[in-house]
Amino acid sequence: MKPFFFFLCFLFLFGCEKATKYNSSPRDNFEALWRIMDENYCFFAFKDVDWDDVYDRYNLFVKDTMNQYELFDILGKMLAEVKDGHTNLISSFDMSRYWAWYEDYPANFYKEIQDNYLGTDYKIAGGMKYKRLADDQIGYVYYGSFSSGVGENNLDYMFAHFKECKGLIFDVRDNGGGSMLYSDRIASRFLEERILTGYTQYK
Repeated sequence: MKPFFFFLCFLFLFGCEKATKYNSSPRDNFEALWRIMDENYCFFAFKDVDWDDVYDRYNLFVKDTMNQYELFDILGKMLAEVKDGHTNLISSFDMSRYWAWYEDYPANFYKEIQDNYLGTDYKIAGGMKYKRLADDQIGYVYYGSFSSGVGENNLDYMFAHFKECKGLIFDVRDNGGGSMLYSDRIASRFLEERILTGYTQYK
């Protein structure tokens, strides 16, 4: 079997403990992923997930004769047990994902309406699409993913384009999330002084 490398799209803070060594076998990859989650994922109790039970069930499917695609499928299904849209398994050939967090909820966005506003004559700055509406009186911005980069220069040019507008619509519907760096950067443009907005704790 070819060496199988994966990483979790999940933010961890590691200490200075000696790392456990694993090889590239299906069994060791399974053990490594289960242990990484066991030691670092902080929502098992909140989500009422018995991670030991998950181990017992998925352990039965792991075979030394598995190829990397079969193993990836099993590991992806194991991760889906936590029902977390922000916890993904990524390889060079695929990315596992849990879509029910998105698909199980009613739509709040109709692209046809957005297309009617934006059309094709709009500007793009980073991950934002923007345009002046209503005889240039209203600024409209659509930001479809907080994973799409937005720089300070992007914001400078966009707000300069809207400087004569009397109102602004900043549309983040159907946004699946992403980096807090970009959301904070955008939000800061609507504040006159620094404020504390929250805390982040890593396990």
